[in-house]
Amino acid sequence: MPKFEFIVFDFDGTIADTRRGVFDSIIYALTSYGYEVPDESVLNSFLGPPLYESFKKTTGCTDEMAHTLTAKYRELYTDNAMYRLNLFDGIEEMLKEMKANGIKMAIASSKPEKFFSKLLKHLGITEYFDVVCGASLGDIHNTKQAIIARAMEELSAEKDKTLMVGDRVFDIDGAKQNGIKSAGVVFGFDYTEELENAGADFIVKTTEELLKEVL
Repeated sequence: MPKFEFIVFDFDGTIADTRRGVFDSIIYALTSYGYEVPDESVLNSFLGPPLYESFKKTTGCTDEMAHTLTAKYRELYTDNAMYRLNLFDGIEEMLKEMKANGIKMAIASSKPEKFFSKLLKHLGITEYFDVVCGASLGDIHNTKQAIIARAMEELSAEKDKTLMVGDRVFDIDGAKQNGIKSAGVVFGFDYTEELENAGADFIVKTTEELLKEVL
């Protein structure tokens, strides 16, 4: 029997490297309204939180402008930038092994839910997920805690048998707020210190290491 019967995954930075499409869309939105092209550290800060919050924090703009920038971002992202992504090494093999062991899997992401059917089909991994939960367009209250909770509810997941897998503090905090264990992954981007400070139950460097912790 696997150690966990239910696994909830973050998407960006955990399942796939989505930086190119995300960064291109951020730059497109900001420069369209006269903001300077941000450096890489600023662009990286957009990976994880809701877009609305990131635009507001980065620019110091009004609520109205944050909504405007988010809408502009989605012009390019929805048109074609969303497909500028790739799976991290070993992800599909890992998902296949988990599925074969009877684990129920979900995605809980701050990315809008309307995009996921297209993205998962594009990546060829639709079959592995029983539930996909994302943010609702226009709702600024899509916290990671709430999205994880919804994923667990749709999975009918028991807290003591559920693991949250993510690469940022938001994933670890969301897991804690829902009373479940968390795994920090650094096979995409190395946020080891952030994950340690957030209190991840364990941190893995490869998909093989994650499998060993789960099975």
